[in-house]
Amino acid sequence: MRVLFLTVSTGHGHTSSAKAIEKYLNDSGAETFFLDVYGYISPRLCNAISKIYLFAAGKTPRFYGKQYDHADMGKSGWVEVVAEINHIIKNKFIRFIEENEIDVVIASHLFAAQILTMIRGQVDIRTIGIVTDYTVHPKWENTNLDYYVIADKSLIPLAGRKGINKDKLLPIGIPVDMKFSVARDKNEAKKELGFDVDRPLVFVMMGSMGYGNIYSVIREIDRADIDCNVAVCCGNNKRAKALIDRTVHKKNFKTYGFINNVDMIMDAADCLITKPGGLSVTESLSKKLPMIFVDPIPGQEYRNVEFLVNNGVGLYTTKSFTVEDALNIYFNDSERRKEIKNAVERLSKPNSAKDIGDFILSFEKGK
Repeated sequence: MRVLFLTVSTGHGHTSSAKAIEKYLNDSGAETFFLDVYGYISPRLCNAISKIYLFAAGKTPRFYGKQYDHADMGKSGWVEVVAEINHIIKNKFIRFIEENEIDVVIASHLFAAQILTMIRGQVDIRTIGIVTDYTVHPKWENTNLDYYVIADKSLIPLAGRKGINKDKLLPIGIPVDMKFSVARDKNEAKKELGFDVDRPLVFVMMGSMGYGNIYSVIREIDRADIDCNVAVCCGNNKRAKALIDRTVHKKNFKTYGFINNVDMIMDAADCLITKPGGLSVTESLSKKLPMIFVDPIPGQEYRNVEFLVNNGVGLYTTKSFTVEDALNIYFNDSERRKEIKNAVERLSKPNSAKDIGDFILSFEKGK
C-alpha cells in the first residue's frame, strides 16, 4: 500500500498528527510519501502562507478570530482566496499521485482537503481528512472526501449540522505520537527529571511558539497557596525563558526551551497549564493529565475551550478567574479533582494513530 500525506505549515499540529500516522504505517510495512502542499509547489509560497498565519494568530488574534467567525457563518473570505490558488496548482498533485501509484491520500489541513476535493474524481484514490481540533473548522463542509477523522463522537452532531455525511465520520481521535500512549510511573518520572516526589508538579506549556503571557502565568503560580514544583516549557520563546530564569521565585521552577521529552514531563506532572491547541490537548488527554486553559487564540482555540470545559476535562482561566484561583480549586478540592480526572479518562484516545493506521491498512485487505 502507498499512502500520501498532504499537510500545510500553519503551526506544528497538522504536521505532527500526520507524522504520527505515517510512523505507524511505516512500521506496519506501508510505503509513505509526505508533502507540504505549498512547500512542494514553491518554498516562497510556503513561507508566505506560514508567516501570514503566524502573524495573524500571534500578533493580531482578535482580527484572526473575527475572520474565523466570519468563515464559520458561511461567508467568503481568505479560505476562498486560498481555494483559487489550489485550483491553479492541483494538476501537479494529480501527476504526483499517478506517477507514484498512490492508493490513499491523507489531508491533515483544510487547504490540503480542498485540493483532494478538486482532484478526487480524476485519480483512483481513497481520501481521508484529519480535523486537528475539538471542533469542525469552517469550510470542511465544502470538501468531499471519503472519510473524516474527528476528535470525539460528541462532535458528530456539529459535523452533521454543517452538512458532512455522518457515515463518513470517524470519531477515532486526533492522532498523536504513540509515545504518548506509554505511561511511566509518576514518581520515577519525577526522580528522572530531578523533581521532589512528595510535591505535586505543575507543567506549563504554551505550544511550540511559546505564545501567551508565560511570565504572567508564572507569577500567578508563585502566588497560589499550594506547595508545588513547576516545569515550564517556553518552546521557541527564548525571551520568556530568559526572563523566568533571572527572576527570583518562591517555588521551585525549572525552565526548558524547545524539548523532545514532553511525554516524560507529562508522566511526572499532576496538571498541565496550557493554551488549548488541539495537539497539546490531545497529548495531555492521552497521558490522562488534567488541564487548566489559558490565553486561547480566538477562533479554533476558543472552540476547543468550549468543547473541553463543557466536557469537564479542565478549568478555564479569565481575568476574573485566574490561574491562581484554578490551581487552588484543583489541588484543594478533592471532589472537583476527581470529576476532572474522570472526564479526562473518558475523552482519552491514546491509540488514535494506531487506530487510524489500522483503518487505512484495512483498505488493502478489502481489495
